Amino acid sequence: MSGELPTDTHKPENPSEKPMQLQTDTITVDLKRMATDLNYGKQLSRGKGFRIYNEAFTKILGDDPSITQVQSRDYQFAHEAGVYIKSTNRVYFTANFQTCDPIALYSVDASTLEVSDDDFSGVVQANGACNYKDKILYCCQGSKTSPSALVLVDPSTSTSEALITNFQGRAFNSINDVIIHHANDDIWFTDPTYGYEQAFRPTPDLPSQIYRYKPSTGEVWCVADGFAQCNGLCFSPDYATLYVTDTGACQAHSGPGDGHNFSMNPRLPATIYEYDVVEHGTKLANRRVFAYCDNGVPDGIKCDEAGNVYSGCGDGVHVWDKQGTLIGKVVVGGCVANFCFSREGMWMFGEEELYLCKLGGVKGALVGIECE
Repeated sequence: MSGELPTDTHKPENPSEKPMQLQTDTITVDLKRMATDLNYGKQLSRGKGFRIYNEAFTKILGDDPSITQVQSRDYQFAHEAGVYIKSTNRVYFTANFQTCDPIALYSVDASTLEVSDDDFSGVVQANGACNYKDKILYCCQGSKTSPSALVLVDPSTSTSEALITNFQGRAFNSINDVIIHHANDDIWFTDPTYGYEQAFRPTPDLPSQIYRYKPSTGEVWCVADGFAQCNGLCFSPDYATLYVTDTGACQAHSGPGDGHNFSMNPRLPATIYEYDVVEHGTKLANRRVFAYCDNGVPDGIKCDEAGNVYSGCGDGVHVWDKQGTLIGKVVVGGCVANFCFSREGMWMFGEEELYLCKLGGVKGALVGIECE
């Protein structure tokens, strides 16, 4: 393990280059220095590699952690979702909003690392997604003429079906992320206002809230509010806790713009909240701060089998233990909006870059459900 700080970052010039394993460094963080040196934390975010804040992170890394750059392009093709589908052995993901073009869909072969374009009907401005019965449940943010919706896609047949498009007659804002409570088959999702702020959705008709939807009956409930911008969400492995990211600090400059009108407002939330999941997995209680992101905002969020919490942040993926202690980071020198686990490792969506991180001592909480 090196104690030297990185001095530069790798930025591929050829967007068509083949997958390559990157040179990485592993640094054990000096927490006492961190407490008194304002620049130390910023220096740790440079380069690509692993930052150990607590010895517990070494168990996650294993003996030989690595980061492979699967593909690089000159636009933000790797942004959100991240869904492994066993029947196709592919990971499906979405691009970022590119000014006025529709958000593109992609997938990567988990074995060959070949990236392909996808086109599924009924999927409008997709963002987050999850595996639902070996199909892809996309968060479609919608457009000025199409409603925001949860759309279920069978990638084997390219057929799609909208599951929900409104809350009791009021249009959703721009559904962002979605998860499944596997004990009762309920669907939980967040609905911030980013589509309006990026100028492809109408004026919001609802606050930024979290909903629970029961597909078997069509019932839908608002289960949490009080967010600047609720974004990612995930359950703990035992479904006793819900984690929610609030990316309110990523704020439009003044109003709807061209999709690139965002800046960081440090006075607004870049926070992960946790709730107790109560009443047989139907309600939330005891909201409290779980962690605050020190670089960028916490976007996508997942747990591993041990209950550690991972979130895509401004310099990579940050990892906290169940008590909310930051134990480590996988840094790539830039933003990772979202990520997902499969048997092959952790796929990280770094906007212009797609990465595959091999961690010898970790398994995603849902790998046993979705991948085996």
